[in-house]
Amino acid sequence: MNARATTVAALAVLALTLTACSSDDNDQADPKPAASTPAATASAEAAADAHGYDSAQDIADALADAGLKVSTPKESTDAGYIGEVGGTAYNFTVTDGDQAPGEAGINMFPNAETLAAWVPLSKQFGGVAVTGGTWAVSLPTDGAARDDSVRLAPAVAKALDGTVQQ
Repeated sequence: MNARATTVAALAVLALTLTACSSDDNDQADPKPAASTPAATASAEAAADAHGYDSAQDIADALADAGLKVSTPKESTDAGYIGEVGGTAYNFTVTDGDQAPGEAGINMFPNAETLAAWVPLSKQFGGVAVTGGTWAVSLPTDGAARDDSVRLAPAVAKALDGTVQQ
C-alpha cells in the first residue's frame, strides 16, 4: 500500500511539473483539433483499462494461467442489472483448491461507467469482487464462501491486474 501511495504521489508531482513547464506562448496560434471525439476517447479508455480481456473466457484463461482452478464460463440467463445496462453475465467457479463451494460470476460491462455504477450495488449486498476496465469477477459470498472469497480476492486481482472491491 505504501508503494502505491508513493507511485501516486510521484505521478502527481510529474503531472504538476509538466503543467508548470508548459508555455502560454502559443495561445495566439491556431487551436489544434481535438485528438479524438469523446466517444472515441471513452472507447479507447475502456479498451486500455480492460487489461486485454475481451471476453469472459479471456478472464478465465488468465486465472487458470495464474494457477487457479476455473470452470468454463457459461452465460447467465438471469443477468439482472448487467443485462439491463447492455452487459453480459457469466457463471463459473474459481478456486485455489481450498475454497468453500460457491458459484462466481464474470460480468462484462459495456463501458466503465456502468461498471462504476455496479460496484456500490455489489458492496451494498456484501459482495466480494475484483474489477478492472469494463469487467468484474464477482466471488461467492454465501456462508463460509465469503471468508474464502475475501482470502482469494487478492490472488484473483493479482492474476488479472484488477482491484479488489468489498
